[in-house]
Amino acid sequence: MRKTWLLLFLMVMGFASCGKRVSQEDLIQEAVALKLQQWRLSERNSCRDRAMAKAEAYVDSFLLANSLKTQLDTIPKPPKPVKPAKPPFKTKPDSLKVDKLFKEE
Repeated sequence: MRKTWLLLFLMVMGFASCGKRVSQEDLIQEAVALKLQQWRLSERNSCRDRAMAKAEAYVDSFLLANSLKTQLDTIPKPPKPVKPAKPPFKTKPDSLKVDKLFKEE
């Protein structure tokens, strides 16, 4: 009984697997369609990436331009202090006696 069921099952599976025949042209068209779909997906992704990069650059420059107009620090810096006057130069007493170079006779 088991052998007949197994044989019947294998025959049904064999007939089910013998579906339509696939030609070489159909395989080529499916491969081309798959490649075209992959190419479109990669182009869409690269286009989106380029658009995002341009948008980020535009927004960054816009924010930078706006931030330069506004001052974030509301407390002004104090002015630099005035430099004190230089002390007068002190002369030291001359402790060396210099003789004349040519003596008169």
